[in-house]
Amino acid sequence: MTDLMPASESAHAQRTPWWLWPHVVSLEAPVVAVLWQAALAHAHGIRLTPLMNVGLGLACWVIYLLDRTLDTFAVNSVAELDVRHVFYHRHRRLLMLGVIPPALMVLGWMALYVIPEGVLWQAVSLALLVALYLASWSAQGSRVSRDVFISCAGLGGIMLISRMPLTSGTKFTLSLFVLVVMALSFLRQLDIRMGNVLPKEMTAALLFAMGCTTSSRFFAMPENIKEPVTECVLLTLLFACNLHGITCREAGLQEDRKHTRLVLGTMVFTLAVLGGIEMGALEHTLLGPARAALGAVVLHAVVQGLRRRFSVDAYRVLADLALIVPLPLAWL
Repeated sequence: MTDLMPASESAHAQRTPWWLWPHVVSLEAPVVAVLWQAALAHAHGIRLTPLMNVGLGLACWVIYLLDRTLDTFAVNSVAELDVRHVFYHRHRRLLMLGVIPPALMVLGWMALYVIPEGVLWQAVSLALLVALYLASWSAQGSRVSRDVFISCAGLGGIMLISRMPLTSGTKFTLSLFVLVVMALSFLRQLDIRMGNVLPKEMTAALLFAMGCTTSSRFFAMPENIKEPVTECVLLTLLFACNLHGITCREAGLQEDRKHTRLVLGTMVFTLAVLGGIEMGALEHTLLGPARAALGAVVLHAVVQGLRRRFSVDAYRVLADLALIVPLPLAWL
C-alpha cells in the first residue's frame, strides 16, 4: 500500500505551478551552465562535442540534487521547507539510492572515455572543491552527515591529488590545504570562518563559474592567465548577483545595501572589461561574454527592482531567466 502524502507536502504539491517544476527538479542550473559554456565556446572559436555539454549538465544536476537533498536532513519539520525542498524530502531515498548513483556512474564513464585528459584533471580539482563545499555548508545541520562528507571529500581528495600530473611541491600544498580545511571543519569552526572570509553565495558562484569556463579554458589554450581569470571573475560576479538576490528575497529583505553594492560593482567591472577590450588591453574574445554579462546584470537589476511584485518562487525563476535571456548578445 502506498503511504499517504503528509498534509504539508500535499499542500505544497497542489500549489506547484507548471512553470516552477524545472526549478523544483533542479534543471535551471544545468541549463544555465550549458548555455553559458556554449556562449564561451563560440566566443573562443571552439566547437564542443554534444557529450561535453551533456557531461557539464549532468555534473551540475547531480551537485544540485546532492545539495538540496542534504538540506532536508538538517530540518526537524517538513513545514519548515519550501516547495522545492519538500520534493527532495519526500523523494530523498529514491534520489540517494536510485538516481544519484547511476548518474555518478555515467559521469565516471564519461570521465574515462569521453572527456579529454586536460579537462578531466580540471574537473577533478573542481569536484574536490565542490565536495568540500557540500560538506561544509549543505549538511551543517547534521554533524554526522557533515563529518562523513568531510572525511570522504578530504581523504578522497588527497588520494586524487597524489595522482595528478603536478609537481611534488604543488601536490604537498594542495594536500596541506585539504587537511587544514578538514581540521577546521571537525572543530566546528568552518561555517563561521568561511562565512566571514567568503560568503556561501560567492563560493557557490565561483565554483559555478569555474565549471562553466573549464572547457573554454582548456581548449582555447591562452598564452597568459589574464583573460581566463577576467572571464571567470566576470561570471562569478554575475552568478553571485543571482544567488545573493535569491537569498535576500527568500529572507524577506526589502532593502539590502550589500546586494545593491554587489550589482553596481558587477556593472562597473563589466563596463571596465568592455573598456579594456576597446582599448586593446584585453582580448576581443571577451567581447561577446562581456556583452551578455552586462545585459544579464541589467536585467537582474530590473527584476530586483520589481521584486515586491513577485512571489519568492516567481522571483527565483525570473532571476534565473535573467542569466540566459541576454545570451544571444554573445553571438553578435
